[in-house]
Amino acid sequence: MAHAKPEHLKEFTPLIEEVRKCHLLKEKSFGCFYYKSKSVLHFHIKVERIFAHVYDGDDWQEVDLVSKLSATKQKILSKSILQMLPIKD
Repeated sequence: MAHAKPEHLKEFTPLIEEVRKCHLLKEKSFGCFYYKSKSVLHFHIKVERIFAHVYDGDDWQEVDLVSKLSATKQKILSKSILQMLPIKD
């Protein structure tokens, strides 16, 4: 399973932009987010589908990103993903 490249993630721009608003996360490379020094969110492509891999503090969870999600639904999904992360102010 390969990391998704920027061109794979174009349709998920609203989701990624919402995640970028979280000041506790650092995007070290496109779509790869870290909390402190720990990778907590990145994206993979598998059989032409995009998955978010989210570290919940114990293990990696896989979230299937359904194609053709509206921008509004992507923003809602981004909030769910952020709530899974083990980040604290």
